[in-house]
Amino acid sequence: MIRHHRSGPARRSAVMASAFAGPMAWLAALALAIGLLAFGLAPARAGTADAGWRIRLLDAAVVSGSTVTLGEIAEPVGPIPPQTWRELAATPLWPSPAEPGRPMSVNRPRLQQALREALRDTEALCLYPGTLVLQRGGAVLREADLRALAVRTLTPALAAMPGEASMQDYRLPPYVFLAHPQQQVVVENTLAAPGRNTLRFAVREVDGGTVRKFTGSAFVDVWADVPCAAQPVNKDDVLTPDKVTHVRKNLAYLREPAWDGRGGPWRLTRPVGADQVIYQSDLSGVPTVRRGSVVTVLYESGSVRMQVQGEAMADGGLGETIPVRNMQSKRQIYAAVKDGGTVSVR
Repeated sequence: MIRHHRSGPARRSAVMASAFAGPMAWLAALALAIGLLAFGLAPARAGTADAGWRIRLLDAAVVSGSTVTLGEIAEPVGPIPPQTWRELAATPLWPSPAEPGRPMSVNRPRLQQALREALRDTEALCLYPGTLVLQRGGAVLREADLRALAVRTLTPALAAMPGEASMQDYRLPPYVFLAHPQQQVVVENTLAAPGRNTLRFAVREVDGGTVRKFTGSAFVDVWADVPCAAQPVNKDDVLTPDKVTHVRKNLAYLREPAWDGRGGPWRLTRPVGADQVIYQSDLSGVPTVRRGSVVTVLYESGSVRMQVQGEAMADGGLGETIPVRNMQSKRQIYAAVKDGGTVSVR
């Protein structure tokens, strides 16, 4: 008959860790550890039901020794007495994963069972994640670390934007494991634009080689004063200063680049309501000659020069060739715009 001696939990965990190898064996060791804990190896703590603190289990953790302790996979929440947490943090739970640098997961039911046996009544104060992922050795970066890295990397790009730029609505992995602390995570893209931006991360080795890549995203808000219509303007209206105002807008929600307020004279290619953004695509140059206007048509050939009246059949800018109808012969010709009232045929 085999007798079970009530040796210390740390010693028992170390024995179990050496007896198992590989992911399936590690899970078996975990199950065995839970079973052994059921013999009452952890003292019950009285008065925990009304405690003003809780124990939050992490969703990812790195362990260092051969046995997982509570302090490696959890953190206190609320005003827990320091001595109480020191005692709880030292509680041994189960053998560490056998293979360093390889994450392994513990689902919530198994985690609850293990802590129920290890902590007795105190287990009722635990707050659980859906799954706990463990890695022996290495390091783990959490979402907050990735967010801080993205902010540091893209701050110069945000500072170069017009107005006030900031990032929000991050969509990042909850955690990233590193095989060893010397590995480094970098953000490869250093440019940003208003709106949703893809963040490309890379895990780099000490020699600079890329181990793996992963992505996330963040939304960039850019608040700036942009040209808007001071009053409703119609298509083909000339954009004069009294028809333009500046309104603070979030550039992230503009469908295309807004007019920068330069150049001109301009006319509208579509109607724009009051306080609506004037986009660059809404503008076209004011023509030197307008369609339907009467112009002087100059005929020049060598020493011969004559002129007649004509009607512009299309808008035209300076130097552009437009169709013109000779008002005497009613024939259509093509002539180059010289100024607002003159076209030339050569």
